[in-house]
Amino acid sequence: MSLKRNVGYLLVVPGVLLVIYLLVFINGLNPKLGLDLEGGVSITMKAIGQSNADAMEKAAQIIRNRVNALGLAEPVVAAEGSNRVLVQVPGEKDIERVQRIIGSTAQLQFREVLKILRAGDTEYDTTEVTRIDPTDEEAYQALKDQEIVLEKKEGDNILRLRLGPTRLSGEIISDAQAARDEKNGGWKIDFQLKDAYSKAFADLTGELTDKQLAIVLDYRVESYPNVKDRIEGGRGEITGSFTKQEAQDLALVLRMGALPVDFRVERSELVSPTLGSESLRQGLVAGIVGLILVVAYMLLVYRGMGIIAMLQLLIFGLLIYGIISLLGRYAGWTLTLSGIAGIIVSIGISADSSVVYFERLKEEVREGRSLRSCADRAYKNAFRTIIAADFSTFIAAVILFLLALGPVRGFAFTLGLSTVLDVFISWFFTHNVVVLTGRLQPFNRPAMLGVGRELQGGVS
Repeated sequence: MSLKRNVGYLLVVPGVLLVIYLLVFINGLNPKLGLDLEGGVSITMKAIGQSNADAMEKAAQIIRNRVNALGLAEPVVAAEGSNRVLVQVPGEKDIERVQRIIGSTAQLQFREVLKILRAGDTEYDTTEVTRIDPTDEEAYQALKDQEIVLEKKEGDNILRLRLGPTRLSGEIISDAQAARDEKNGGWKIDFQLKDAYSKAFADLTGELTDKQLAIVLDYRVESYPNVKDRIEGGRGEITGSFTKQEAQDLALVLRMGALPVDFRVERSELVSPTLGSESLRQGLVAGIVGLILVVAYMLLVYRGMGIIAMLQLLIFGLLIYGIISLLGRYAGWTLTLSGIAGIIVSIGISADSSVVYFERLKEEVREGRSLRSCADRAYKNAFRTIIAADFSTFIAAVILFLLALGPVRGFAFTLGLSTVLDVFISWFFTHNVVVLTGRLQPFNRPAMLGVGRELQGGVS
């Protein structure tokens, strides 16, 4: 390979680093830390009844939209298999609010109020409240088209409302916003209907003029206003005893749409920032110790070539840091403790490619060739081994990423990314630096590879 080509290939590395770090510094980027490093809320939701992967992906997207709209730290929302959704919100402390937002199915129904029963009425005690059991999927779905009886607390009294079948559902809403309820005090939700449903809502309110229309959310009566006239214009409101936050949260889930299936909280966890920072510190200490040991080994065994191995590891660290920072900003990828573990393991993988190359160089030098004359040939032989080793590791990382759930995917991702970077650094940096240094007389000596004593008859 010509000197000009060696220099050209070598310049690719600083060129790539320059582009990456221009983006990093211009945007002020740092790696986006995951829940186990920054602390926050982790909730696993399990679907009730039958579900499938498509339904989980749709639910994950709706939940992601809800959490994003809260203005919280960027969440991690991922479907896990065909019946679970994992939600992680780094930096958040209010686990109950997050649980309420993501767990609300937000099935909104408009039903006619057939009768209102108060304590003391003849039928009150004999009227059974409808049992709502989401685990009985068939019965639960059938409730939409049946008359039901729900309770509604008003002051110290508990009313029982007999409601007709669902006339319209939440899919008719295009927008919902929390607003002050000037008439009754407190807060309400103003909603806008989709154009296609404005007439249906107007017809319904026209039919129920001088009657009451119940607004039911997840089988809880929010309000049952008197319909005074036909409501045109595709607008309406939901009133009740809402606080500001409750009104805002309800408006949010209505705006983002209903979940395709019902969920229950299978597992919830609040990770403290202190625990997260301690995990980060321990991960960094482990990485630094591993790096020092690898560098010491390379310098001890390969002497001058060990300096090149040190530079290779430095470039590896700069590339992995910059790429992870960019992925956090543009792909929403978060660095977790398992991801750090993958990077630490990759330090050995990156050093291993140098070991393979340097050992081939040693064999050539032991046969009497100079470093300058054998650098290219040794690398051609070593590169086949490097490719085979990195490819097998990459395939294992891909399989692990596709089949694993949760934090293990972070390990698989950083491991796979590191193997790709190892091939890149080996091809564009290590090989060309060895070739160029071999042209320098101080480096073109067997002692620079740690084989000087062998060639002089010493002990290896």
